[in-house]
Amino acid sequence: MYGYVVPDKSTLRASDFVLYRAFYCGICCRTGKNYGQLPRFTTNYDFAFLAALLHDYSASDIVIEEHKCVLNVVKKKAVLTESPLLDKLVAANIMLAYKKADDGVIDGDGFKYRVVRRALRKAYKKASAAYPEMQETIERGYKAQRASEKNKIASIDRAADPFACLMRELVEKILDGKIDDKLRSLCYNIGKFVYLADALDDIQDDVKAKRYNPFAATYGLDKKNFEGRKRFFDAHKEELTSYLGSCAGRAAEMLGGMRLTQSYSLLHNIVRDGLGAKIDELLTSDKKLRPPRI
Repeated sequence: MYGYVVPDKSTLRASDFVLYRAFYCGICCRTGKNYGQLPRFTTNYDFAFLAALLHDYSASDIVIEEHKCVLNVVKKKAVLTESPLLDKLVAANIMLAYKKADDGVIDGDGFKYRVVRRALRKAYKKASAAYPEMQETIERGYKAQRASEKNKIASIDRAADPFACLMRELVEKILDGKIDDKLRSLCYNIGKFVYLADALDDIQDDVKAKRYNPFAATYGLDKKNFEGRKRFFDAHKEELTSYLGSCAGRAAEMLGGMRLTQSYSLLHNIVRDGLGAKIDELLTSDKKLRPPRI
């Protein structure tokens, strides 16, 4: 997806790092097996978190084996083995990546998104055919988001709601409806966090290109009065921290009330420490964040 839901490496235990990489590599390997080598570039850290969360929540077996990696044929890596749940997660990731590229094309973001959309078209059709209910949920969520953006909603909470609802409903589909209110709220707030972090990260590009951005709409920003990303962040740091911090805090509260075993310390590192670290990194950066490397 986006790369905003990642561990805090400074407090991450070595065993949790190995487990986290096993989820990440498992998604990558299964993507290659199910959809071909090219779609493997969609593998991302946000879905590694989601894989750890949903495997633990559903008490699904976590079986890890060592395999050679296409990027390193000498050294073997710990990889999560195939399972029906992993297949669903991989399909959901493919569909979200395709829709994000499609959204970028609609926004006029240029050649890059056209290339990505074309590269994922076959995989998207295959994933959609295998899991039509997930595809319908994603399609409905992006349609609601497009409507919100078209109407230039000048409300940060209302603008973030479609994507937050999409993540909540998608997880419900992945787990066949076997989900409680704590997980619903956790996924909603993670989705909201991702949407708002992405909007803040893109604000300078969006203002320059005259694209909708919920923060620009709420604060009345345009090319004439926008003085740059860093100045905007510095002038409104307390409010912006509150917007993101409330999502992270609510997510942490819901996670704390869940009975987790296999990935407990990893998940708490990501939600309690990782989201806070990402807020600090985002709001102190004078340019768009680089993709994370864990």
